Amino acid sequence: MPSFELRCLGTPLLVAASGEQVRFRTRKHLALLIRLAVEPGRKVSRDSLADLLWPGAAPRHAAHSLSQALSVIRARLGREHVLVQRAGVALAEDAVAVDVRRLEACDVEIRGGFLDGFDVPGARPFDDWKDEWRAKLMPKVRDCLVKQMDGGRRYGDFATVERHAQVLYEMDPVSEDAVRGLIEARAWVGDRTNALKVFTAYAERLAEELGAKPSAELQRMADLLREGRRPTRPRAVGEPTGPNGGSNPRRSSAGSVSSAPCMTPGSWRAGEHRASWLCWATPGWARPRW
Repeated sequence: MPSFELRCLGTPLLVAASGEQVRFRTRKHLALLIRLAVEPGRKVSRDSLADLLWPGAAPRHAAHSLSQALSVIRARLGREHVLVQRAGVALAEDAVAVDVRRLEACDVEIRGGFLDGFDVPGARPFDDWKDEWRAKLMPKVRDCLVKQMDGGRRYGDFATVERHAQVLYEMDPVSEDAVRGLIEARAWVGDRTNALKVFTAYAERLAEELGAKPSAELQRMADLLREGRRPTRPRAVGEPTGPNGGSNPRRSSAGSVSSAPCMTPGSWRAGEHRASWLCWATPGWARPRW
């Protein structure tokens, strides 16, 4: 089991098994570790690493700086975890657990985009490499955040929904998934004013940047909020929510119930200890009497 965890989704951090943050004197040392850790076991030539982090230096000086950086990383992680050979350098596969490698399973805390706010002065090639990886990882990051929001919805944990939605919104302000999550979370606590502010800002940004409009589903949510419509009594999981008592036909590609026409799918009812659905009353849909 790795003794260290490297968190790259957000500002990068190296954390020991004890929970203590491992610090480096220069950003280039941490950048070198990141470059090796995202592809453990893969040899990277010394020349390409030197060009990545010391592009403007004379070859001898760059090679010396690389050797010093590798010595620092070996001292932090243990010599056996950093494989240095004439042909290249690699990090042992069991040396560091890296969060980006758990995106497929969505077993990861996403604090932001890949290496958010991590710039390395004098190393433009590293910044280019970082941007390439950020673009490559973004679809997986987006999918994982949406899954995590859906998980919060299932249990009525709208603080979790809002937290993940906010991260996605900061990375992609025109993401409808992010905007929907923010609107749902704020509507859930009765903050209709700020929920509508989110929608208005989103609609204006779409029009200005893309010449587009919000989807019909999101527009319906905003209309309900403007009308001051109240949600119906929460329904227990398994109760019919579709027309004429049928099941809700609107499902996402992942198979989970979508946000429309149910605006906030899922809540924990205080004192009942069971999951339930919370749906907005929408014309044309059966509305039970209680």
